Amino acid sequence: MRTVEVSAPGGTRWDVRVVWEPRWRVMARRFGGWRAKRRKDVGPGDVVSGGAEVSSEVGSSGGNFNDEFVIIAIVFFAFVLAAVLFWWVLLPLLLIVLDALIILILLAASVVTRVLFRRPWIVRATSSTGDTTEAEVVGWRAALRRRDAMAEALRHGLG
Repeated sequence: MRTVEVSAPGGTRWDVRVVWEPRWRVMARRFGGWRAKRRKDVGPGDVVSGGAEVSSEVGSSGGNFNDEFVIIAIVFFAFVLAAVLFWWVLLPLLLIVLDALIILILLAASVVTRVLFRRPWIVRATSSTGDTTEAEVVGWRAALRRRDAMAEALRHGLG
């Protein structure tokens, strides 16, 4: 939502915007818990350092390997490579797409719910000194008009 910045005649700067907050403040903070844990992740070098080491001794024991063993080794390597590719690339991409779809569905449902139940939009003006003024307005266009009217009133010192 676009914020309108206004300077009052006394020099105080006001930010006027239409706010859409959930009814429960807990919902607004639902994503804050994982950020502190994320900083403790291992670095990229830590993950690579535990990898498998390839020996230079393979194939130098006289050449007694038959074709079945080589084919089994290639199939096993391809299976492990496919599993790693799925686990580290495809699964995270699928989860990102699934998360995006869930967010879009919830957003659409919440907008429809807000419109059907005529829940008011909050028009909030916050000054640089910390003062806050709010007004509840039903309807998106009416909230935008109220935001502009509130900004004009603050600009002329009437707020």
